[in-house]
Amino acid sequence: MRKNNIRNLSLGAIFLACMILVPLFRSPVLAADNEPRKSGQGNYGEKQKIATEGEARKALEKYFADKDVVIGELVEKELYFEADIMDGKRKVIDKVIVDKRTGRVRSIY
Repeated sequence: MRKNNIRNLSLGAIFLACMILVPLFRSPVLAADNEPRKSGQGNYGEKQKIATEGEARKALEKYFADKDVVIGELVEKELYFEADIMDGKRKVIDKVIVDKRTGRVRSIY
């Protein structure tokens, strides 16, 4: 019986050590431009509720502020807003959604 207790304690200690140490050795998540993703506002959107088309457009403008793109017409759906992202020649290069509950911006292509 005592061997099992020692074994269980040892396995528990190993598990706990892994839970603490493994995240320390993870490499940072890289964005498309090979720059580490920063935490906080701006990486995936507003991190707040988006209720109107105007708020969604502002969130997209902020999200794409450093890109040379045009944000097309926004279409409201039940849970999100959808928009085409176009280059300077008005060619659609991406289609994104803005989640109404979280403000998260993501590609749906």
